[in-house]
Amino acid sequence: MQRRTAIALICGVAAVAAAVIYAGAGAVLQAVASLHLSGLLVLVLLHVPAVVLMGVGWWFASGADPPASSARFVWARLVRDAAGELLPFLQLGGVFFGLRALGRGRTLLIGAVSASIDGVVELAAKLPYVLAALLALATLAPRSRLAELLWLALLATAITVAVFLLARRSFSASLQRMARAISARWPAMLGLDEDGGSGLDVTESFERILSQRGRLWWAFTLHLCCWFFGAAEIWVTFWLLGAELTLTQALVIDGAVVGLRTFGWVVPGAAGVQEASYMLVAALFGVPPAVGLAASFARRGRDLVLGIGTFGIAALGDADVGFLTLTMPKRQRPRAR
Repeated sequence: MQRRTAIALICGVAAVAAAVIYAGAGAVLQAVASLHLSGLLVLVLLHVPAVVLMGVGWWFASGADPPASSARFVWARLVRDAAGELLPFLQLGGVFFGLRALGRGRTLLIGAVSASIDGVVELAAKLPYVLAALLALATLAPRSRLAELLWLALLATAITVAVFLLARRSFSASLQRMARAISARWPAMLGLDEDGGSGLDVTESFERILSQRGRLWWAFTLHLCCWFFGAAEIWVTFWLLGAELTLTQALVIDGAVVGLRTFGWVVPGAAGVQEASYMLVAALFGVPPAVGLAASFARRGRDLVLGIGTFGIAALGDADVGFLTLTMPKRQRPRAR
């Protein structure tokens, strides 16, 4: 698996290099430089509220008796996204570090259950967003063949959500076996021997959370707001790069990129897929390839700065512990002897 991931990453980086050559390295550098450090900081600050809303959405998806506060879930989401961006070659690495930031024992296992449910809710919320982008695309560029790819992406996302709902018992059983294996092998490191964590019925937790429709609808609504907020973020990004777009055009660009990234899940960080998507969709509205590519780099730069800042805050919180325990809640860390 690691070999395939490495090959996919190499291909993605090669695609990025090819995109830079196609757009013109000088033009791309000039477009990126026009953003300035102040513009990058604006994008970072603009993205923080979206991460907060996603963290609260995860908290809602953890059931009526959440194992941690909403603030802890927000912090865990920050760590989860930071690890996912800084360590894209580690499959599920972001989720693992996010769960470690959430807690130990029962908190960790409920967090794992809720993280899977929250992920599906987030995917489900993407469906109306991409559909809205498709309708806007049909209005602004009715003859674009891009719509065919977006319909395929929409169908693939819908199938993923349906498969999870239909096979949730098998998925929860697999998660239960994984929890028992981890508890047997690393009980002290993961803290699954505390608070009765190793005896938690994952299947029952799945069904209990899924039965609480009100909280799931709140999670869905928050994630849907975050998706649409992404259109506002991309509008600001292109404005900072000197390209004036309408909010509807920004919706088409961001919704199309979100949809097309569905085909890049095998590539760490969707390297190459994201860059090509920005260039392709932005060109529909007369945006030069270099500016479209710069928008993709600005998004990656935003995530990189936010990720480094998150891990920097975690390190300052407890600089004398190892990297694996970096995100452990302070009150649960073992005392020094």
